[in-house]
Amino acid sequence: MDYTEQMVRTASPAKLIELLYVRAIELLEQAGKSIDERNFVEANEAITKCQDIITELNLSLDMQKGGEIAQNLRALYNYMFRVLVDANVKKDKKLLEEVRSLVSELLEVWREAMKKIGNTANQLPDPNRPRLNVSL
Repeated sequence: MDYTEQMVRTASPAKLIELLYVRAIELLEQAGKSIDERNFVEANEAITKCQDIITELNLSLDMQKGGEIAQNLRALYNYMFRVLVDANVKKDKKLLEEVRSLVSELLEVWREAMKKIGNTANQLPDPNRPRLNVSL
């Protein structure tokens, strides 16, 4: 088991969300570089992995307990997924940057929320724990 896998296995559900956001940003940056290098197979793989992360984040939402915030996040995740599909088909870096910007904003907000919540974030229920391996 490598370090990343160990970190994922032992992370709190709140930390896993943060790791997913970070990994999505890395994948979007990788996809952009691959497009610049005209390595479209690698770009496709990175974008597809990012789509998987967005899907996992979407599926992890608790729509009953999350109320309006969960509804807004679901709409945003659905939008980002559609933009990623379009970006992948067109190999469009501007679309990738749009999604990267959105994910970066979500990451900042998430980190701030976790600071405010503090240790109670470790007590989030496991059913919301993302199942996706962030070492993709």
